[in-house]
Amino acid sequence: MASNWLRDPSFLNGASPALSFKDTLSRASSSSVHILDLQISSHRRLPTLLISEEEISSLAVPFEFALVDKFPDKRPSIDDIRKFFFILKLIGDCSVTVLNHRNVLLKLVNNFDYCRIFFHRSYFVNNCYMKVVKWSPYFNVEVDSPVVPIWISFPFLRPHLFTLRILVVLGSLFGRTLKSDTANVYGSHPSVARILVEFDITKKFPDKIWVGSPNFVYISR
Repeated sequence: MASNWLRDPSFLNGASPALSFKDTLSRASSSSVHILDLQISSHRRLPTLLISEEEISSLAVPFEFALVDKFPDKRPSIDDIRKFFFILKLIGDCSVTVLNHRNVLLKLVNNFDYCRIFFHRSYFVNNCYMKVVKWSPYFNVEVDSPVVPIWISFPFLRPHLFTLRILVVLGSLFGRTLKSDTANVYGSHPSVARILVEFDITKKFPDKIWVGSPNFVYISR
């Protein structure tokens, strides 16, 4: 696990850096304890910095609610994009930064705004088409992300299983759970439960699952 002083606070959380770049380098070089899962190596005859999967996951934590806005034809100015999200009246802060001439990074701070923006998938900003895709530590601006928000239905789920903590785990069988259908809470459609999940369309999933205790399970299709 990385030490906090090696994080970049000004970009990750908006705070002022506690150490200058020079001080950080000095502190890193004087440290006798290996605290990062990093390794200098070579790959295909090129110098390489190898970073462990655990370290990559740790570094990606501040970007839990990050999305990428892709403009396949023309990208409006960054100020116009920021104004667009301001007009949406999000409940939390957001930052918009340029990735390249066709893509910008939208960094949100809560799941509500994240679900709201991601679920709509596309918008028009100053008459420019904008497609919203999921960011990940392995995101490549040249390749479309296969992860999309999809409603998963569980027909004939027993009414006592409509509790949110059960539905969240059911949704996690297919991907990261984003939200529950309001009808689940009020029981207005007791014949089916629905959960919005981040669904990887490149993977295959079963069309039915077993639900219940070890002594009594039934199939939800």
